[in-house]
Parts: sequence; structure tokens; C-alpha cells
Amino acid sequence: MDDQEPMEGFICPICMKDYKTPILLTKHFEESHKDDPEILKSLKDLFGKAKKKILKQDEIQDPSNAESANVPKSRVKIDWGPQEIGFTRTHTDYFKNIRNTRLERYSSETNKLLIRLDKLLNNLPNDPVERKAHEKAIVPWMDDKDVRLCLTCAKSFNITRRKHHCRLCGVMMCHDCSLFLSLIEARKMTSPASLQGDTALSPTTETYSFTDRLVQAGVGLTKLARSPSSGNMNNVFSIISDSSGSEQYFRVCHHCKNLLDARERLKARHFEKPVICQFYEKMSSQMQEANRFIEIYNKMWNSLNEGESTYDLRDAQVVRGKIAKIGDSVDLISKRISTLVNIDDDSSALLKQEYRLNQMIRTSAMIYLKTELLRVPPVPTEEQYENLKKERQDRIKARIEYERRLEEEMMEKRKESQRESPKSYDQSPMKSPESTSSQIVLDQSQGWGTSGRPNANKMISSTSLDPFVEQMSNLKFFIKQAREECKFEEVATLEKNLKELQSAYFAMQQSNNDS
Repeated sequence: MDDQEPMEGFICPICMKDYKTPILLTKHFEESHKDDPEILKSLKDLFGKAKKKILKQDEIQDPSNAESANVPKSRVKIDWGPQEIGFTRTHTDYFKNIRNTRLERYSSETNKLLIRLDKLLNNLPNDPVERKAHEKAIVPWMDDKDVRLCLTCAKSFNITRRKHHCRLCGVMMCHDCSLFLSLIEARKMTSPASLQGDTALSPTTETYSFTDRLVQAGVGLTKLARSPSSGNMNNVFSIISDSSGSEQYFRVCHHCKNLLDARERLKARHFEKPVICQFYEKMSSQMQEANRFIEIYNKMWNSLNEGESTYDLRDAQVVRGKIAKIGDSVDLISKRISTLVNIDDDSSALLKQEYRLNQMIRTSAMIYLKTELLRVPPVPTEEQYENLKKERQDRIKARIEYERRLEEEMMEKRKESQRESPKSYDQSPMKSPESTSSQIVLDQSQGWGTSGRPNANKMISSTSLDPFVEQMSNLKFFIKQAREECKFEEVATLEKNLKELQSAYFAMQQSNNDS
């Protein structure tokens, strides 16, 4: 019994037969099973409850209990007992089969149209007569004698309403029901990458007169007047109506055009970027531009705070204004992204996830604005810049004065050393000018040097007994060479080393004086 399909209907529980209606089932009980009144009573009660349930009579009273008559409807609860799930059936497979069949039919029809379109574009003649024969060879046309009415609008054909054929499926239609597919659009549908150099897209512009085209078609004026064939008349009128040497389009029907347009819409939807991607790419490009301007502005600000005149104060203000405009643009785009999706309690999980993504983009944009753009230091005012320049000049003067004192001290030490040992110089043998004093040849292997210059290897005397002074003089010479070669990064490094050496020498002199 478990494997059998459950029975439905008005079935007698004893005979297991379906009596179709409750009246027949009750009559069957009264006639066949009248010996068991309890079963008959339970059956009548069941039918009564079902009838009241269907008629929305919620109040079910027991005549044996008078108190139940005063019970309100809202308090009455019917206990139907545990209910088991009956026979179920899913229609998903049935739906998929129908859908797949339909999709396969549409896809196969679309592929056939694309194949035919590609064959039509391949070696497309320029002459109208040859082109018509080429189109007939690719796609078989319906016979003109078989169709008297337009298959789209059901209007009869006559001299004014001529017969036309779809170049993709060959069905017959009138001019009003015809659609036109340009050669450029057709080439894009078949091979988008080979648009250039196609003879089908740029046919010759040779024009034919009406008489020449009739002669090429093999149609004379007498044949035009006497031909009884409607097909020949259609051919002649098609030549007359075609004012150009070759048509720049294909005549197609509504069905073929709809299939091709649906395929193009599907391609466009597949490759089209969502709106949020477009906004996010624009915001990212604005951030990259802001980072570039911030780097330039930081260099200008450091130079201006040092009192240098490398950059102009107005240029720094212009750069800061551009940074502020970019910040406003980033803020506006992030706000627009955050308002793309609106959700409520009934929204789907995918929509809520998209909403959280938009809010996270807005939050990241606000963090970028606070940490990068809003922390850009302001440009010093003109008064502050003048004070910075004066301070820089004072520092330069103090350094020059310090270096002058160092040179004077070195000169005095040299004079004292010459006075203390004059005999050592007199007793020393005579030497050539090249060997009178110990000299150092500087080149690239020993330190800074510039190859290719006439005075690259310059001789620096080392008569001084103090190594600090000797190193400082060498660094000054290296700085001069670097400036001549326009290598300002090396100049900055050498000047930094010179300042450190001067500070160390000054500290040593101070300690010697104190001792």
C-alpha cells in the first residue's frame, strides 16, 4: 500500500470505490452499510465540518453542549490532528525542457542568419543584376506565383504595392513591411574586427543611367511594355526605384531583424559595464590625479618654508586649489555611488549586499579625503614668506662668516708652522714644481669626478695637516663639479655631508678651546 499512488475523491473506506459526489457516497452508506450507524454518523459529521469550512463558517457548535453556543468565534479552535504531506509534483524539469527547446530553436535560427549574412557579404557584386543573382544563390526565394498577399500585413500585391523578398530567409513581403540592414551593421555582426579594407563596405560609386542599366539587365523598352510576367515587371520597377549604382543595405523581414537585434542587445548587455563601475573608475582616476598634485605641492611647500625662491607662491596656491576641486569631485562621486541602491525590509539578499558595497566605497572615499586631502598644509602668506626668506639669508650669512673664520684660522696655523720650522725648508733639496708639494689626483675611482671634461682630474694640495679642513675643501670642489654637470641630487647629498663635517669640526674646536 505504501508504494501505490494515493487515491483521491469521494471514496468509501470499506469498499474503496470512488462515488464522485458526496450525495452518492452518503446514499451508498445508507443502503450498503446501514448496519453500522456510527460510521454513517461520523461520515455525516465530516461532510458537515467540510461544508462549514468551505463556506467560512468558523463557528462549530455541538448541540449536545449548550454552553458552547455562548463561546465567541475567535476562541473556537479546531484540532484536525497531525496532517501528513500528500503527493507532490515538481514542474521544474518540464519547464526547463520547454525553455531549452525554445532557446535552441532561437539560437539555431540566429546562427543560420549570421552564416547567410556572412555569405552575402563575401564577394558582394556592385552591379544590381549580379547582386540579385548572388543573393538568390545564397538564400532561395519564394516563388512570386505562390504568394498573392503580404505575409506580414495580409494586403494584396499590385502594381503600386510590389513584391519584395527577405535577403536572409527568402519570404515575401511588401515595401511597407520591409526593414533595411546596412552593410556596416551587417559586417559588425559577422566580423567586428575586419571592418577596414572590406569591398562590401565601400562599393564602387560608378553610376549607371537608366538606359544602360536596362541594357545590362537584358530588358528593352519593348519588353517593358509587352511583358506579361509580374516577376519581370517587379525586376524592372526594382531597377527604376534604385537610384544608386548599388544598394548600401540588405532588405530583411521583421522576424530576421528582431532575431539579429536581440543578439546584439545580448552582446551589449554582456560587455556593458555597470553604472557603479563607471563611477568607481572615474573616482579612482580623480584620486590618482590628486596624489600627483599632492606630491608636487609637498615639494613646493617644503621649498617655500625653507625660504627658497625655486617655486612661486602663486603657483603653490593654484596647485592647492586644484587639489581642493578634485576633493569636491571625489566627494560628489562617492555620494552618488551611495545613493544608487535603496533597500527596505523586503529587499533581497543580493540587493542588500550591493547596498553594503556602495556604502563601503563611500566610507573609503571619506577616509581618503580626511587622511590625504584635508591634511595638506596651507600655503604661507606673503608676510610669512618674506620672513622665511630673511631667516634663510641670515643663515647663509652666518654660514659664510663661519667658513671665513675657519679659513683665517687655517691661514694663521700655516704661518705659525712655517715660522717654527724655517730650516727644514732651506735644507730640503730643490725639486721640480710638480713635486714641491704633495698633491692628490682625484678621479672617479677615488671620489667625485667627471669624465670627459678637460679639467676633470684636478690637483688639490694637501699641505694642511688637519684632515677635516682637507676633506671640507675636497667636498667644496666636488660640489662645484656637480653644479657644472647639473647634477643637483649629488649637490644636495654633498652639501649635506659638508654641513655634517663642518658641524663636527666646529664641535671639536669648541672642545679644544674649553680645554
